Amino acid sequence: MNRLWQQLAIATNWPVLVAVVVLACVGTISIWADSPADGHKQLVFLFIALGCMALFQAVNYQQIGRVAWGFYALSIFLILYTVVPFTHGAAGDGRLFRVPYTGGAFNWINFGPVKLQPAELMKIAFVLVLARYLRFRSNYRTFTGLLAPFALALFPLVLILKQPDLGTALIFIPTLFAMLFVAGAKIRHLLAIVALGLVLAPIAWLAGPEADVPVLRHLPTLVKGYQRARVNALFSNDPALLRSTGFQLDKALTAFGSGGAIGKGFGNIPVGKHVPEAHNDMVFSIIGEQFGFFGAAVVLAAYLVLFAAGAEIAAATREPFGKLVAVGIIALLAGQAFLNLMVVLRLMPVTGVTLPFVSYGGSSLIASFMAAGLLLNVGQNRPLVIARNAFEFE
Repeated sequence: MNRLWQQLAIATNWPVLVAVVVLACVGTISIWADSPADGHKQLVFLFIALGCMALFQAVNYQQIGRVAWGFYALSIFLILYTVVPFTHGAAGDGRLFRVPYTGGAFNWINFGPVKLQPAELMKIAFVLVLARYLRFRSNYRTFTGLLAPFALALFPLVLILKQPDLGTALIFIPTLFAMLFVAGAKIRHLLAIVALGLVLAPIAWLAGPEADVPVLRHLPTLVKGYQRARVNALFSNDPALLRSTGFQLDKALTAFGSGGAIGKGFGNIPVGKHVPEAHNDMVFSIIGEQFGFFGAAVVLAAYLVLFAAGAEIAAATREPFGKLVAVGIIALLAGQAFLNLMVVLRLMPVTGVTLPFVSYGGSSLIASFMAAGLLLNVGQNRPLVIARNAFEFE
């Protein structure tokens, strides 16, 4: 126990710990204001999440890396389980490992009274396995060599889209590109892939049997009707649309703005009470309503401290696997936070992404604290490397 405390007391770890504690406290307070019952549950989730963080912080990250492929395979299996039709069932059907239809998707597994969202574990597994892969190879510096890293991301991404869970799937993309960039993949190759994605985006949007272009009618529908409706609601001021598809976005932004500079005070969320999923995906809106601009600024400052400390840990780590894990964790958390905040501020359509360390939910909270534990782990276990710096190429 004394050794663990000495490791946590390392200077680079304190900003991570303080930022995580601030975010978790603000989140729990806001969840409690919206629903005391869920606030009680969040405290239980938080206790479990802290244990997971301690576990991922205590075991040397290189030992964790040795089981990365097994962790990845297990996560893939659990996600596959959610998309197989025979596992789907309604409440009370008697099956122990049931996949219920929740929030328009099959993305949870019910293990009796315990629920698990496998996609949250997959995010951590992906960072570990990609870091492990890039650590021992350099072929990704060729264009064809990028196929394997992209396959590692696309396989879980496609399965998660089948649930469907677009928001979680999107998080894999910035994480993949950030890790490849730091590992030394050539920028022209990454830009070529981005350009290809931009070219294919209109095709993905228009494809389907009802497409105006005859050729595209033979392609499968890649963008579902409700996803198109969410995008349309983002740019519409039609009162009828704002009362239906755009209701959540409109109410969330109204709640956030109604807090003014100093907010209405703890528990005073008359607008936030009408925001769907206020304590989950839209928790930032009730933070703004309760604590105003200054409360929102505290949350943003905590994220900035967390990401800056993570960047410092990555920059100061010469061991390649640890450097990539730190970069992947920061890209993962930053991408998720960015998506959530853009949705609440009505700058992006609804994606169903939680705010790391803040939103209600056991799987999301545990995954976030596991990520923080890995970041602390890398910061406290920096082996002496007598070699050139990681990922230096001529």
